[in-house]
Amino acid sequence: MDSLDRIDFFLKEAEAYVGTHRCNADGSNFSLILYSEVAEKYSELRQKLKRLNLTHLYVARNWSSLINNIRDHDSSRSEKNTFQNLYLNSLNELCRERYFVANLSPENLIQFPSNTLGGSYLEYMCDGRFYEFDKQPLASNSDVEWFFRLIGKTHDFYHLVGEFYHYGWDGGFITYENERSHQRDLIVLAEEVCLYAFIMGQTRLNNVIPIVAEWCNTSLIHCSEWIKNARRSWLLDNDYEAIRKQFLFPSFIEDCEKWMYVSFKTNTLARRFCADEYLRAFYKALKPARKQSVLEEEYRSYIMESFERGVRSKPLVCLKWDQYFDRKLQDVRDFLQVPKRKLFRDGSHYLKVDMGV
Repeated sequence: MDSLDRIDFFLKEAEAYVGTHRCNADGSNFSLILYSEVAEKYSELRQKLKRLNLTHLYVARNWSSLINNIRDHDSSRSEKNTFQNLYLNSLNELCRERYFVANLSPENLIQFPSNTLGGSYLEYMCDGRFYEFDKQPLASNSDVEWFFRLIGKTHDFYHLVGEFYHYGWDGGFITYENERSHQRDLIVLAEEVCLYAFIMGQTRLNNVIPIVAEWCNTSLIHCSEWIKNARRSWLLDNDYEAIRKQFLFPSFIEDCEKWMYVSFKTNTLARRFCADEYLRAFYKALKPARKQSVLEEEYRSYIMESFERGVRSKPLVCLKWDQYFDRKLQDVRDFLQVPKRKLFRDGSHYLKVDMGV
């Protein structure tokens, strides 16, 4: 098969898997469960963590006023050979052994200091009230099944290393029925779009450029419609497919996973690559931008920055995360060459390690 045929073949293979292996019984791959049920889950986690004295929330409320000082601190870091034990595997190698991150629990991670990958991961889970400690790897009978589960199981490490964790005091989940939380929820969803833009940048495929360019111009509108109206529509008829057609927002998750799989099967991450040339094609695809609100333009910039950061980073999917829990989070970021995030909103949530604590 030539290059285009290969891309089409693996894209269809991924689409077939996505179409038959969703997360929820109604066929959805995006949470539409009741806020009360989510809160109960987090309450159970809080009780479990209480005896470990990990119940605090640490939220940096004025990040933009502190960022210059932290940048100056980062720029003064001396160059050290701190990466000799960090190693990227090939995806083919990981696939052959069906690699998954080891099963985790708060008890597993409590031993790691807060500035390490393992300690920061635990703090991130606690502060955001995400119940992600119990993701159990199942047997994988095919490459596509293994890869999609690997992406799901390492999703939160992308958040951690890429600095995509913007949420409020109530955690990082979507409330839907609480109108007072819609603005906060919109920020949460926009951060998710930024994360997936980062991951799409990692594919290094020309095919994703028009997709991410479209996200830049329309994703905030789709996020807003989803928050305000999707759950209400779902409660009326329980038809998730109808919601998918009416509200375009959820497709960014599937788009990202499909194209990541194509990049794996076509081995794009192992080829020589000119980031600047690739990004020139991306910025060309962005023009002309339609007239937008201030908030839309702001998040358009966030998504553009996120995509570029993903393009310039090493392939995070090739890292065996659980082998490096004892390494400093910033050392892992430096090894993966993840550029420091530049654009933030006031009120962004940041971990102790990001604030120099």
